[in-house]
Amino acid sequence: MAVRMMGGLYIFRRMSKLYLKEVKGKGRGVFCSRDIAVGDTIEVCPLIVVPADSGAAIDETKLADYSFYFNKEERTLSLVMGFGSMYNYARYPNTIYELDRERRAMTYTAFQDIPAHTEITINYGGEYGYDYGKWFVDRGFVVIG
Repeated sequence: MAVRMMGGLYIFRRMSKLYLKEVKGKGRGVFCSRDIAVGDTIEVCPLIVVPADSGAAIDETKLADYSFYFNKEERTLSLVMGFGSMYNYARYPNTIYELDRERRAMTYTAFQDIPAHTEITINYGGEYGYDYGKWFVDRGFVVIG
């Protein structure tokens, strides 16, 4: 589901019952206390777009690990609000995401049925099965699972 516009305002939404929990070897991860069906919208998150001239400042902070290119050619970065920056990586995730540059939003949708209290994961490369492990190794992280 895309972001809806109502009375000139963008309406962002989140599935109820999402929560954060510590995940061994990963830090915090996002979970849901109820079952999620394939195709369900989990969350629509607003984005903060960081202009290219501020990107170097972000790169010097921990925020660099949570940012992504909003527009690679323009070298603009983006930070996802809501739980969006907290979804952990999986090569074969249970959730996919879609970037809406016009509305500056990211939509997370269940790619498969997700049982209650199962971690919600995405592939940081944006492609199911893409091995993003080098990104973690380059930053000194150990890839789990």
